[in-house]
Amino acid sequence: MTATVSINAISNAQHWEGKSYLNTAAEGLPLLSAVDAVQEYLFDKTHGEPGRVQFWHRYERAKELAGELFSVDADQIALISSTTEALNTIANSIDWRPGDEVVFTSSEFPSNIFPWVTLQKRGVKLRIVHPGADGVSVDELLEQINERTRLVTVSQVSYATGQRIDPAPIWRRVKDTETLLCVDATQAAARVPIDGQMADFTVASAFKWMNSIHGAAVMSVSRRVLAQDVVGPAGWLSTENCFADDRLEAFHPRGDAQRFQAGMPNFDSIYSLAAALEFHTPDAVAARAKTMAPLVSSLRASLVEMGLTPLVPESEASQAGIVPFAYNGSAEMKKQLAERGIFVQGDDRRIRAALHWYNTEEDVQRYLGALRELIDESQLPTAPLAGSRR
Repeated sequence: MTATVSINAISNAQHWEGKSYLNTAAEGLPLLSAVDAVQEYLFDKTHGEPGRVQFWHRYERAKELAGELFSVDADQIALISSTTEALNTIANSIDWRPGDEVVFTSSEFPSNIFPWVTLQKRGVKLRIVHPGADGVSVDELLEQINERTRLVTVSQVSYATGQRIDPAPIWRRVKDTETLLCVDATQAAARVPIDGQMADFTVASAFKWMNSIHGAAVMSVSRRVLAQDVVGPAGWLSTENCFADDRLEAFHPRGDAQRFQAGMPNFDSIYSLAAALEFHTPDAVAARAKTMAPLVSSLRASLVEMGLTPLVPESEASQAGIVPFAYNGSAEMKKQLAERGIFVQGDDRRIRAALHWYNTEEDVQRYLGALRELIDESQLPTAPLAGSRR
């Protein structure tokens, strides 16, 4: 990784000189400003209860900036601890009825599978769409939606294949019905543009592409959900007035997205998130996505030339930052690449590279050169996995 003005925005940038970090989809490198913000939180914390003035100031700023990134108003933003918490909160906030159905894909991260799988004991039916040769078909997703569909949930960018899906056609299908749409934007937010107006719920963790730290995630909530009797967790933060005279008899949820937050926010993470979102403005994200697109496409094409099987579709419109390929010896390959100063993900018989704004052509060429050497040495098969649908 070549040290540039841009990479110097990353904390401990000197550690990555001469190395290629291509694993943002697993763990993003924190911005220097995000790390400094945590120190500011700790300083404010030393002021005791009066320090809370600054806590809530950063909280409101983070909501404002998150609203801009998600293309919604600040009152439609909830700040929770993780995408997993958000998805479970959504699952537990819906009044499920026996016979209701959930539509999702088999290439979702487990956090976007398990909450729906557990609903089967309540009589909820699952409709699962599998990726084909060109990835997940939006048309097939639309075909699974019927009058019993209560929720459709899909990743804007798949952690497994890197495929980028436009939620707009699904939103157009459901927005005037009782079907809700949830978009997991964890692998999209701060890497490519996202639009919270195209879903009822859009969720994303901050420790990956947003270059923040663990403990904060963003969830946007549609106006139509906020107008419905969809109640999140019951806590002092999610109610209109935690000291209401009738608090022993009734719970009154807030009218904004904060109804999905039960208690004290993770202010240290929120300080970091606010700083990261100052860096990841919508215009900056769009510009970086455009700049990075040729590098992503070039990496995919190079893998094909090497006889490997990329899992991300060939169409640039279906790409974001993740470029994985099927490989039976992925765990060992990941280890050997790391020994050469190249960091990727290597689980589930896939090698997954993730390109973010701090990655360069030099990073990619170093990675490709090492791949060629290791594949020649290993003699491991590079064909698609037996029985794999993608």
